Amino acid sequence: KCYNERRMFRQIKFLLVLSLFALSAALLRAATAPVVVIHGEKSIANAGERKFALSLARHAVRWYREGGLSADLASDADLATALKGRKVALLVYCAEPDAAQLAQLRAFAKRGGRLIVTFSTSAGLADIVGVANGRYMRNSGGLFYAMHFVSDRPSNIPSAIRQSSANIVTAAPIPGRSRVLAWWADRAGRKTAYPAWLLGDAGFWMTHVLLADGDATAKGRLLVALSAHLHPPLWMEAAKARVAAAGAAGPWRGPDDAVRQTASLRDTPRNHRLRLQLRQARQLQTDARAMLAKGRGAVAWMLANDLDHAMMDAYGILQQPIPGEIRAVWDHSGQGLYPGDWKRTCRALKEAGITDILVNVAGPGFAHCALTSLPRSPVFDASGDQLKACVDAARPLGIRVHAWLICFSTTQATASRLATYRSRDWLLHATDGTTGPWLDPSSPLARAQLVKAAEELLVNYAIDGVHLDFVRYPDYYGSLGSGTRTRFEASRGKKVAVWPDDVKRGALFKELVRWRTAQVTALVADIRAMQRRRAPRKLVTAAVLGKYPTCVESVGQDWMAWLECGYVDYVYPMNYTESQAKYAEFLAVQLKKRNIATRVVGGIGVTAAESRLEADQVIDQINALRAGRAAGFALFDLDTTLNKDILPVLRLGITADR
Repeated sequence: KCYNERRMFRQIKFLLVLSLFALSAALLRAATAPVVVIHGEKSIANAGERKFALSLARHAVRWYREGGLSADLASDADLATALKGRKVALLVYCAEPDAAQLAQLRAFAKRGGRLIVTFSTSAGLADIVGVANGRYMRNSGGLFYAMHFVSDRPSNIPSAIRQSSANIVTAAPIPGRSRVLAWWADRAGRKTAYPAWLLGDAGFWMTHVLLADGDATAKGRLLVALSAHLHPPLWMEAAKARVAAAGAAGPWRGPDDAVRQTASLRDTPRNHRLRLQLRQARQLQTDARAMLAKGRGAVAWMLANDLDHAMMDAYGILQQPIPGEIRAVWDHSGQGLYPGDWKRTCRALKEAGITDILVNVAGPGFAHCALTSLPRSPVFDASGDQLKACVDAARPLGIRVHAWLICFSTTQATASRLATYRSRDWLLHATDGTTGPWLDPSSPLARAQLVKAAEELLVNYAIDGVHLDFVRYPDYYGSLGSGTRTRFEASRGKKVAVWPDDVKRGALFKELVRWRTAQVTALVADIRAMQRRRAPRKLVTAAVLGKYPTCVESVGQDWMAWLECGYVDYVYPMNYTESQAKYAEFLAVQLKKRNIATRVVGGIGVTAAESRLEADQVIDQINALRAGRAAGFALFDLDTTLNKDILPVLRLGITADR
């Protein structure tokens, strides 16, 4: 209870501070103008790309907020309203503004407004900023892997930011109007000939978008620094908010509170380090407040960031390791932290104290490894067998490797592959009669293909196990198509009078839930039976939904029964939430039975779609798992944010050698 109150206090304090400064900004708009984040809508033709732009814009708003600046979200459908009274506008993927939009943006720049443009093909918009747009260019050979900023850059911009971009629109500076601010670097860290950022006379221009693919702290820092460079009063606004809120970590409200709470700790080498760290944090807080009082916002802002890092490290030092627990990471990319260099990735994981890696290498639409049952991916064609490279790098270091197999979702499947599945009647029929990108769990042949893929992984590779994901239906009410009806009626030996209405409620609803659950469980049971025959010393594990037992009805996933029947060795519930109270609710159900708890590896959504966690939040969720005697924890996802901001803090205590 005390912990939750402190966490709530920390959040309320930060929100109140931001609200006060947002109010001040509204009242004193001439001195401290706000920022607006504008996503492409009218300027983008494709509906899917419009959703992508909105998603990226929401990430930008969050990065601004975490950096101490409030930023409104708007679309380019009504630029006159979106730009009114603003000083800085971040344009996220405003691909091709029309003549009227360009006129509004040009007028905004003429009256002193400044732009930060990320990814546009518009020559007219480029001219407003003061750069020359070039051509669309796809990534080849890992050219666009990081952004390296020049030494002569505005205050507080990082020297480098990791981002793997699939394409760019090249751009060049115009003499007298703009210069290059950052260059793209390739996988080897070599500077390329392609600018990543340019500084023009009306703002900044990026040749791609800021992706939410990791290095989030650096990207947030970049946005604040760019905006404050364009409108310097923003430094003080951001600094006041950051200095006021900085220093909270775990149950501590600040350095002084941490000193009080840890005063009674006995004198050990680890606690001595903790006290030195807190002393440093206290000094940073003093310095930040002093710089703020002197009006040096940019310096105060950076000191506040340093204070947060110091307090996170202090909280990390306070923790203790537990020998023998599973410390896993999900690698969603299937290529490691450094594509093309699995040895470097595995060294980083070993140094961080990680014991297991779940590497995403196969699914109905792709295989990053050599399988006959699934189509080889472009990653395999370009970079070779990722599973073999991972195993070769991990095994000498003692890191266990689990081949992550996506089951019923056909993510990454090509149109031709989907057409093949459709012709075989393997795709799940939606209630509206369409077929979506999902294999039908009730199709015996579709399940057989997945069993074959799991067999090839277990038998042909020196892995420690196969890790099943998407072992479920996508939903209930949206998946009541003809295929489900035909197979369900065949299994029960009689027709359903009114489909789908009769199976949406009552006795037939419960019957269909049991039948659907049996289809999903059949795959898990078949993979287990195959594993016992062909690879008896290896593991079968599964990523599962955390909301049990509601996931039984909603998606046919009865993972508790899988454990009780011995179909899997461990489950990894994806308990992705930023709320410690919600996380505790998940665990209260999952870890209730002792024989089940010891086979649960709790998933933690560090950079999941549902959650973005700081290091102290990750620590608190790990400790909740430990209190319930879970087998260990798994972190999603292996990206730059995890590697730079989370694992180093965990290594100070949670994953320390001792």
